[in-house]
Amino acid sequence: MRLGALILAASMVASAATAAAQTVDWAAGQSGGGWFTMSAGLGKLMEERGVGVTVKVIAGGATANPDKIQQGQAQFALGVDILAKAAREGTLLYKDKPHDKIMMVGQSFSDSYLHFIRAKGAPLSLEQIFTAKEVHIGVPKAGTSDELTFRLMQEYYGTNDEKMKARGAVIFQGDYNELASAFKKGQIDYVFVILGIPGAMVQDMQQSREAEVQPVPDQLRQLFAEKYGFSVGAIPKTAYPKYQTRDVPSLIMATTLLVGATVSDDIVYRVIKTICDNVNVLPRIHPSMDVFDCKTAIKTQPVPVHPGALKFYKEKGFAS
Repeated sequence: MRLGALILAASMVASAATAAAQTVDWAAGQSGGGWFTMSAGLGKLMEERGVGVTVKVIAGGATANPDKIQQGQAQFALGVDILAKAAREGTLLYKDKPHDKIMMVGQSFSDSYLHFIRAKGAPLSLEQIFTAKEVHIGVPKAGTSDELTFRLMQEYYGTNDEKMKARGAVIFQGDYNELASAFKKGQIDYVFVILGIPGAMVQDMQQSREAEVQPVPDQLRQLFAEKYGFSVGAIPKTAYPKYQTRDVPSLIMATTLLVGATVSDDIVYRVIKTICDNVNVLPRIHPSMDVFDCKTAIKTQPVPVHPGALKFYKEKGFAS
C-alpha cells in the first residue's frame, strides 16, 4: 500500500513538472548557422535535464534579435554585445529607439576578435591607415559587424570613406574569401575583419604571403569598451604562428544571451543554472562555446543583467 502510494505520488510529481514546463521563443541566427545550432543544442539540454523550460528556436540575426526581444516576439535571443548595448541605449542602428526591455543572461558564449593584418613591408599601423595618403585595405561588406566597427573607427579618427578615398585610399569590400584572395594577390596590403579564432581566411592567407597581426591601441580599446560595449582582450600568439610571435591586443565581440525584462526570474534562473551546471557539454553543442565561463559571464555588462540570472551568479559567488 505504501509502495503504491509512493509510485502514485512520484507519477503525479512528474506529470506536474511536465505540465508546468514553459515554452519560450528563442531567437537565433539563420537556420543551419552557428547560432541556430547553439540555440537548438541548449534547448535540447534543457529538455534532457528536465528543468521545465521548453525552447522553441526561431530564425533571427544579430541586428534583428534586439527588436524581437523588445517587441515580445522572443523571450531569449543570441546577440552581439555592441548591438545589444546600442539597442538598449537607442544608438547606432537603433538611433532614437531605445530598447528598454533588453537584458542579459551572460556572454562570451563564443568570441570574435578584431583582426588587423598588414602585409610584410607595408608600413602603416592601425592609427595611420585612416589618415594616410594612400592605403589599400580590405573590409567586409556594408551591413556586417566588421564594417560597422570599421566605420566607428573612421569616426574616432575623424574620417570616412569619402575623405579616405580623396587621399588616394582604396577600400576593397567583399566577403572573407574575396578579401583573402585580394590579399594573396597583392591587391590589398591591409585586412580589417572580425573573426573567431583561428579564422579560416587568415589561416589561408598565411600560406601565401608574409604578414603580421597588428595591435589595437589601448586608448581606443578602452574607449570602445566604454562607449560601445566591446570586450577587451588579445589574440593569443598560438592563433597564427606565421603572423605573430606574441599575444596581440585587440577588441572582442562577444555572443551574448539576451532576455526580455518581463521574463520571470525563475525561468531565467533555471536557464543559466542548467547552462552553468553543464559547461562541459557546451563544446559538444558547438566548438566555439568552449570559451564560455560562468565565473566571468557578466564581467562585462553591455546591458543590465536580469535579476533571475544575477540571483544565480550571487549564489555561486560570481557576483556581489
